[in-house]
Order: sequence, then C-alpha cells, then structure tokens
Amino acid sequence: MAIENIGKTLSFPAAADLRNYQYRVVVLGSDGTVNLPKTAITAIPIGILQNAPNTGEEAVVALLGCGGVSKAQANAALANSTIVALEWVDDNGDSGKVKSAAATQYPVGIVVSPSGAEDDLCSVLLAPLTVKA
Repeated sequence: MAIENIGKTLSFPAAADLRNYQYRVVVLGSDGTVNLPKTAITAIPIGILQNAPNTGEEAVVALLGCGGVSKAQANAALANSTIVALEWVDDNGDSGKVKSAAATQYPVGIVVSPSGAEDDLCSVLLAPLTVKA
C-alpha cells in the first residue's frame, strides 16, 4: 500500500490536460507551466503531480528535495530502496511514471513502499535535485 507524507508543494499552471496523470513526474516549462516530460529520459524533473488539473488549471506539485514522501505511479514492479527517475516513452501520455534510474537520469527519489506491477502506486522519498544517478 502506498503511503505519503508530502513535504513542500508549489502550484503551477498545467500546460496540458493532466486529469489522468495524478502521481506522475512533471517537468517545468520555460513558460512557467508544468507538464509530463516531452523530450527524453534526461529531462529535468521538478516533482510529482498531486492533483488532476485540466489545461491552465492549478497543478499542485510535491517538490523534489523537500523531505517529503509522495505516491508515484510505477512503470513496473519496484522494490524498496530502488533509486527511481522519470519514464519517458513518447508524447502519447505514458510518460511520467517512475522507473529504476539509469546513469543518464536525474533521480526523483528512493522507493520506500514498493509497487507490484506497472501502474501500481508506490511511495517515493523525494530526493534533492543534485546530480544524475
């Protein structure tokens, strides 16, 4: 069962319809909006989306590095202590799940409550954004 104890959150306008993407990793655009990652797995995450906003609505984001634990949608079964990063598939809406981090990625955090399969919720201790995994 996923748990959470959110640290700090900030609100940003949603760049797109994010109503089906609660608990996914989001990135900050140059225009000050947040969205699912749209470029590659090396995108820089800002945090995990806590609500389900439509385009232009307030998107509440649990920020990386603020000591919180957030629920996150997993791309596979993830064990405790797994360092996770964002998943980027393509622009079809499957991006933003957490996955086992690769060396070229910015870590999102460490799993503290595991997921059993893809699309399950896990819990992630949000890491400070410092270096790639």
